[in-house]
Amino acid sequence: MCGIYDQRGCSIAPHTVYVIRCTGSLWKSPTCLFVLLGFVSALISGVFGFGTALVFLSLGSYLLPVKETIAFATVLFIASTVTKTVVFGKYIDWKLVGIMSVVSVPFAYLGAELLYDLPADLLKRCLGGSILFYLFIERFRWLKGIRPGMMGIVLGSAAYGFVSGLLGSGNIVKALLFREMKISKESFVGAMAATSVLANVAKINSYYGTGLLDTDRVWLLVGLVFSAMSAVFVGRMFLRKITVSQFESGLQLVLFVSAAGLLL
Repeated sequence: MCGIYDQRGCSIAPHTVYVIRCTGSLWKSPTCLFVLLGFVSALISGVFGFGTALVFLSLGSYLLPVKETIAFATVLFIASTVTKTVVFGKYIDWKLVGIMSVVSVPFAYLGAELLYDLPADLLKRCLGGSILFYLFIERFRWLKGIRPGMMGIVLGSAAYGFVSGLLGSGNIVKALLFREMKISKESFVGAMAATSVLANVAKINSYYGTGLLDTDRVWLLVGLVFSAMSAVFVGRMFLRKITVSQFESGLQLVLFVSAAGLLL
């Protein structure tokens, strides 16, 4: 008799076969893969404070066109940053967040304005090389005991805003600044998120206005928001369990991979 059987040799009902085939097709669909990718990338950010763009944008562009990937990535970013801001709110230095937010805005605008006049590719490679050099000298602890004061915070905020406007993301600059401030791992993750909320809101409004954000894909939007929020809570569990030394090692790895990505 023809039919489909399980491992025990028992016949599988036709409607069960249909459900299995549909479920298999669903997990192979670009939407589900996109949401799964969103969860993994948001989880990295939930543990180490940043890295979502590194994973999501580089791999997501293989599933959807690049411009759509950037637009949907912003939905993931804003859900992730808002959730992390709430979850880690009690650890955040709100004075620092306020200074960085105010100082970075005009420089982000300047960077965006110079986008077509400056060699962005060359600047990306220079930034990547500078970060690798930083990791090299930090490896030998040549920066031990040096912490940025108020002037360093202002200059770092300006650099973050400029790079963000010019290259689309300046989180790697912000991560270097916060790392040298020697704040706790919870404060680091919270501050990284809180200082990105306004920028992501501005970008998502822009993408919606230009039609890049396709609201017809409502299930993709819902899936990305849910994956980002759940990843933050899973990331918090990991963050509680890892030591400061393990956090630093993971942060160095994310910085290294991000710098290498800028050089390629």
